[in-house]
Amino acid sequence: MRYIRVDSYGKCLQNKALPTARLQDTSTATTEDPELLAFLSRYKFHLALENAICNDYMTEKLWRPMHLGAVPVYRGSPCVRDWMPNNHSIILIDDFESPQKLAEFLDFLDKNDDEYMKYLAYKQPGGITNQFLLDSLKKREWGVNDPLLPNYLNGFECFVCDHELARLEAQKAHAASLGDIPVPEPHIAQPSHMDCPVPTPGFGNVAEIPENDSWKEMWLQDYWQGLYQGEALTAMIYNNETQQSKFWDYLHEIFMKRNQNL
Repeated sequence: MRYIRVDSYGKCLQNKALPTARLQDTSTATTEDPELLAFLSRYKFHLALENAICNDYMTEKLWRPMHLGAVPVYRGSPCVRDWMPNNHSIILIDDFESPQKLAEFLDFLDKNDDEYMKYLAYKQPGGITNQFLLDSLKKREWGVNDPLLPNYLNGFECFVCDHELARLEAQKAHAASLGDIPVPEPHIAQPSHMDCPVPTPGFGNVAEIPENDSWKEMWLQDYWQGLYQGEALTAMIYNNETQQSKFWDYLHEIFMKRNQNL
């Protein structure tokens, strides 16, 4: 706000009031409500700051302005470039050496329509040039709001089942071949596949956030809960545990051990 005008409607540095009661309702403001979308679409730029910095964590803060035809000014996933339609669709805050330099660039785009429109060229036919994105969309077996395809949760379950069935078939083929067919290579998840760091705020550090702040109550709790659950499932697999009800026993044991070591 020091170098460029920013309209802030939320609790953080609020300098403008939302115009209607409907928009002030947080249950509406987090959906695809037509009034909310119409209100947001008036802006050329959106500050899009994720609640946590993690490779695969990209939320509506990024996708919503792109859907509306605005340009996200983004800080979040380090691999966000991999999933963008082209090299001119978002502005990455971390690409600038200072807030002032970022503000100067936004001001330049605001005053130069041709340069600004380059960030919306991906919406034109043939504008998506990221081949990795195009290939991923073509190959994926799940969809978004597509009645002919499973959603991403069901799609992931199918992915796991398909790979497990393929592994079992490969094992049978190896056993039947009397050694002519090699042992199938195991596929074991590693920390690098899903090893999000402890959530950190987009600005400042955790120590500066009050204990009763909703950020700590939600994001840190969700992180540790997910970590404990993952470790509990891993322990069940290693122990060949098949009773689902035992999950909570494993989860409690892991929770107690970790807290004893604090």
